[in-house]
Amino acid sequence: MKQLISLLLLGCTAHAAPLSLQLTLNVGKEPLEFTKTYQNAAGNEYTFDQVKFYLSEVALVKADGSELPLDGLRLLDFNRSTGTQNIEIFRAEVPADTYKGLRFSIGVPRALNHTDPTLQDAPLGVDSGMAWAWNPGYVFFKLEGKFLKGGAQQPFSLHLGTDPYKLQYNLADVQMQKIQLNVPEAGSVVKLKLDVSQVFKAGLNGEQYDFSQARYQMVHSGPVFGAAYLNLLGAITLE
Repeated sequence: MKQLISLLLLGCTAHAAPLSLQLTLNVGKEPLEFTKTYQNAAGNEYTFDQVKFYLSEVALVKADGSELPLDGLRLLDFNRSTGTQNIEIFRAEVPADTYKGLRFSIGVPRALNHTDPTLQDAPLGVDSGMAWAWNPGYVFFKLEGKFLKGGAQQPFSLHLGTDPYKLQYNLADVQMQKIQLNVPEAGSVVKLKLDVSQVFKAGLNGEQYDFSQARYQMVHSGPVFGAAYLNLLGAITLE
């Protein structure tokens, strides 16, 4: 009986294949470098200190349109001590097959976002550095750096969060084309690109993202918050 069970389990898992998601951070077409000075459309010179966010709700879309959900909540932290190119951000065993889409979220699922952070383990909890100090729940996406003003460096930050602003991605929809993700038994690597500079695109009214104006320096809510959210939705693509 034990041998029969073992054979059945082997048969069920024989076609499992490793799937790896890798992420590259860019500024436009260039690799993001935390030691490099960039310039935005408003003429501000700035540098990045940290790009940090939660990855959740990863799922593959099958040929029939149904989803294969993959477990896991990841906190991804890119800074001066990490790389920014082809970094593995997710790994799972999936059935070898051809899929027609990839979906995922930047953010924390609602059920987890409204529990006491002092009682939660990593990657949540107070030690994550992502729990709001003034608002229930977590920061979903954190972008911090410095800009040059009057010859001196000044800090800027963008903190996106709250349930309505969980960022949900369906790469087939984002790229307006049909995609195929082939996952053979040997496994597959899916390469994603995040163009961080997209966050600083002009808003819906055409206003430039200008660090010289106070409302663009510490963004945690308001119209700039909403514009940055919309910009970030289009910032991740398949390589």
